Amino acid sequence: MAAQDTRAAKRYATALFEAARKTGAIDAVERDINSVLGLMQETPALKGMWESPLVPAGRKRDIVSKLLGDGLHPLTLSFLRLLVDKRREDVLEPVQFELRLLADRARHLLRAEATFAIDPTSEEKAALQRSLQNRTGEDIQLTVHVDPSILGGVIVRMQDTIIDGSVRGTLERLREQLLQEA
Repeated sequence: MAAQDTRAAKRYATALFEAARKTGAIDAVERDINSVLGLMQETPALKGMWESPLVPAGRKRDIVSKLLGDGLHPLTLSFLRLLVDKRREDVLEPVQFELRLLADRARHLLRAEATFAIDPTSEEKAALQRSLQNRTGEDIQLTVHVDPSILGGVIVRMQDTIIDGSVRGTLERLREQLLQEA
């Protein structure tokens, strides 16, 4: 996606988030956007209609209202209509991402991914989660992956931070240090 589209997605997401915050509908709007995009993935015809520049805006608004209107928060429905009116249907997916970031920040929630060499116990997951919460001062939503190639330890990714506590990472750093000293 072009930088201009990314900026547009951030602007739309920020406006949607602020409107949802003022009406106490952040959870509902976020859930709706996720549902709409999920439905589009499951229904290629709906996605094709949404993305098609050949379908007139009025027809798209009618289809969106008839198919989705009853199940969506009024703010979400208005937002989808706005995207159609502005011919910015292409930013819906990046808006979903930006909206999630804004909602997470408002909830003081950080999403973290932890990669272990073997499946960790529930106690190990809980200890890592507590440690990350103490370190960041935020609530942590931890997603766990298993990758035997890291040999042991754990690699944690949170936003722009990577903490590599893996055996493989330690061995690679040791190798680099030895090569520099040689």
